[in-house]
Amino acid sequence: MLKFYYSGAPNPMKVALFLEETGLPYEPIPIDTRKGEQHRPEFLAINPNAKVPAIVDGDVTVFDSNAILLYLAEKTEKFLPDNEPKARGE
Repeated sequence: MLKFYYSGAPNPMKVALFLEETGLPYEPIPIDTRKGEQHRPEFLAINPNAKVPAIVDGDVTVFDSNAILLYLAEKTEKFLPDNEPKARGE
């Protein structure tokens, strides 16, 4: 099952909304950035930049909300325009 590391900040919420809209099963794992949990070795092994959001999907790890959203859109084939520059720009 996809693991979703998040906080209540806007960028992780974008990923949470995408996950809910697509109905993908996932395990939410909160990271309290106010307590510095993003600097724990366990999380740094997932994202060495020490930022949320991040996902682990089997043997694939993705971090940065834009990269995650693109990965999930390609995986689910949802919310993507035709794969051409003009369509993506629009």
